[in-house]
Amino acid sequence: MKFTLRALLLAAVGAFALSAQTASVVRSGSYEVGGFVGASYGIDDFRWMGGANVTYAANKYILPYAEFSYFPGIGRKQSRTFPTIAKPVDISYNIPLTDFHGGVHIRMPIREFPIVPYAVVGVGMIHAPARQFNVNIDGFPPISLNADATTNAAVNVGGGLRYYINQRFGVRAEAKVYKPTGQFKETFGKVEFGFFIQLR
Repeated sequence: MKFTLRALLLAAVGAFALSAQTASVVRSGSYEVGGFVGASYGIDDFRWMGGANVTYAANKYILPYAEFSYFPGIGRKQSRTFPTIAKPVDISYNIPLTDFHGGVHIRMPIREFPIVPYAVVGVGMIHAPARQFNVNIDGFPPISLNADATTNAAVNVGGGLRYYINQRFGVRAEAKVYKPTGQFKETFGKVEFGFFIQLR
C-alpha cells in the first residue's frame, strides 16, 4: 500500500513538473508591463532615452499596447535670417520630446522556443516644450531664440525580439523609426532594451 501511494505521488509530481516545463510562455489573455532604456538617433547624434509600456495579449500573436517615451534631446537644424546679417544662417539646437502612442505588437512565435520575434506599428503624439536657446555666430554677439511648444502626430514602425525567461518574466530588444508631422518632419529612430512582467 505504501509503495503504491509513493509511486502515485512520484508520478503526480513528475507529471506536474513535465507540464510546467512544456507550458507555453506565449499566452493569450495576459497583460505585460515593463520599462526600457536605450538611445535615440535624431539629426546629430545618439542620445539616451527611456520609457514604459503596457500590452494586452488578444491572442498568441496580437498584442495591442500603449507606450510613453522621453527623449532628452532630438537634434534640430534650421536656416534663419537676421536683420543684422546679410545671408541666412544655419543653426543647430536640441529639444527634449515626450512621446505617447498606441499600437500593436505582432508576435511570431516559433513553437515553444523562448525567443520570439515581433513586428510593431504605432501612432500617437509627440510633444516638444517651449524652449529658449542662444545662437553663437562669429563676429556677432549671441542671439537669443525661442522655440514654441508643439504637439504633433507621429507614426512609428519597427521590430524586436522577446526572450521569455519563464511564464512571468522576460526581456526584449527593439528598434523603431519615427515619422513625425508638423514642426518635426525629419525621421528619427530609437533602439531600446527592457524587461517585462506577464500578469494574468
